[in-house]
Amino acid sequence: MPELSPNTNVPPGTDSLRIALSDAQRELDLIYGLERKLVRETHGQARLSRLLRELTRHLGMSYSVLLIPSRRIRIRLANRQWKGIDKAAFDQQLLREVLPKFANVDKPVVLQRKDLPRGAVGLDKPWQMLLAPVRDEHEQPIGVLVTACQVDGHPLGVEAERLLAHFVRLMTRVVSESFDRLTGLMRHRDFLAVLDQLTEEEHDVDVDHCIVHFDIDQFEAVADKFGTRAGEEVLERFARLASGPLPGGASLSRIEGDRFAALLRHRDLNAGLAYAEAVRAECQKLVYVRGETSVAVTVSAGVVEINDRDTLSEHPLTVARMACSKASDHGGDRVECYDPHDKSIVRRVDNLQVFAQLQDAINQDSFVLDAQPIKSLIDDNAPPHMEILLRMTGPSGDVLLPEQFFSAAEQYQLMPRLDRYVISRFFQTLNGFDDLLGLSDASFAINLSGQSLGEPTFHDFVRQQVLESQLSPSQLCFEITETAAIANRDSAIAFMKMMRELGCKFALDDFGAGLSSFAYLRDMPVDVLKIDGSFVRDLDVNKVSESMVAAVAQVARVMELKTVAEFVESPGVLAGLKRLGVDYGQGFLLGKPLPLIEQIRALVDTGSYAVATGATLRTSTAAPH
Repeated sequence: MPELSPNTNVPPGTDSLRIALSDAQRELDLIYGLERKLVRETHGQARLSRLLRELTRHLGMSYSVLLIPSRRIRIRLANRQWKGIDKAAFDQQLLREVLPKFANVDKPVVLQRKDLPRGAVGLDKPWQMLLAPVRDEHEQPIGVLVTACQVDGHPLGVEAERLLAHFVRLMTRVVSESFDRLTGLMRHRDFLAVLDQLTEEEHDVDVDHCIVHFDIDQFEAVADKFGTRAGEEVLERFARLASGPLPGGASLSRIEGDRFAALLRHRDLNAGLAYAEAVRAECQKLVYVRGETSVAVTVSAGVVEINDRDTLSEHPLTVARMACSKASDHGGDRVECYDPHDKSIVRRVDNLQVFAQLQDAINQDSFVLDAQPIKSLIDDNAPPHMEILLRMTGPSGDVLLPEQFFSAAEQYQLMPRLDRYVISRFFQTLNGFDDLLGLSDASFAINLSGQSLGEPTFHDFVRQQVLESQLSPSQLCFEITETAAIANRDSAIAFMKMMRELGCKFALDDFGAGLSSFAYLRDMPVDVLKIDGSFVRDLDVNKVSESMVAAVAQVARVMELKTVAEFVESPGVLAGLKRLGVDYGQGFLLGKPLPLIEQIRALVDTGSYAVATGATLRTSTAAPH
């Protein structure tokens, strides 16, 4: 029997089939490998560059370019064969003359030299190219992907077209995920990745970079007056203005809403200030007009320099935003740079740190309620009255007072959540103390913020809580600061009238601090005036303070209102208040704050409330059973 050769039983065409399978396997390996490589890239620009490199290498091309003008994307790779070719001119011809002809095609197309536009771009040899439009999520063409090589006897075929189509799909996904649809700018997440990568790569290197944070001053006015689309037009126009003077190698991002940020690589503070000022000046031309109505749009900017010589207490983008907020606070249309010695910026940075603690405290229920007695200065046998005070437990177990976290809560609009917490926890704490509810003469004061007063849903929440409680509404007094009442005048008055109909009382807190205190008093349906503590502390030695307290007490008597003086901390102040006819006093001399649960138990046990002159009352703070 003759020996068979290796190919004796192999059907015709098997070699071709093996080659095809091998090519298909390499293509699959490339595709799966791409996904792993893309994951390692930290931002969209890097992912697009990676895709273009892999495409060029796999197909063995001489020149590849990805052009998406609306996203400010231009990435190109070229070898020595393109050394003498005007690549910028060629790219412009692609966008201007070639892409429109193929914008509606569904798959990549192969172009020969004769199909390309004529022009002085240096293509004096036979070339073949693969071209595919890049589309957005709405299937509208936004750019083009082109890869080219000289004709060498191996024309580009179906496999190359299929591979290019796959790369276009990947690039479309990256563009959608990493670039803002409206402005075309880099998204916030990618901007942070670029910044972090930059600082990591140049760690311990004496290199300056600069971050500029922008905030459009009148953006809300435009959106409110002309509608959402008008606001979007302002954002689009600002993105174009801010891109104009942007230095080479810089990155511009839409952070959120009407906030933008630029990273200027290898630029110092002076360069950052010059860029920010150029954008600010250009934005003075940004006027939105509709009919006879117009809104002038300006911009505030904050600039911070980052390098390895200085250590910032916060992320540099956060610090730049704080400087921008300072510019807005000073009237807008200005540029501020970060100064570590500026206390207003330091306070904003501190607020951001406290904000994170606040969110954790809300999620973990790390708050406690204290109560401080409010004593009658006229009648020692007057009914017990106390103010409910909120405390926050810090990450290390330390107790933070309101003045340590209210600034952050107000800046980040958390006060309504805190007010709801106080009211809910207050009524929960009272549950089970039926004996206390029989003491109808005991009363409690609860503070409300201006932010809460401006929310109609909050009004309904408080009313429902009071109605569902066994506590008589007459035992409740809500304290509102004079500033909050004036800032939310109509809403505050409506809330006061609604709750007074139930029987609740109201106190105007920090009264006298504003220049128009007495003028606004006539319109406020209040029962109590709490005199601002700055006038009480030193009234025994300061004639101006004494005169102010006397005036408030006199007006209150005429209007048949009660008065409460805060910060009673010395016998001299107490004597002066009694002499001036102030009705109630509150301060460490008269009683220190103690846990609310302890004060309530003292009420139940004695029919009175604890006058805490020290840490004398320390029982369990567990909720009643």
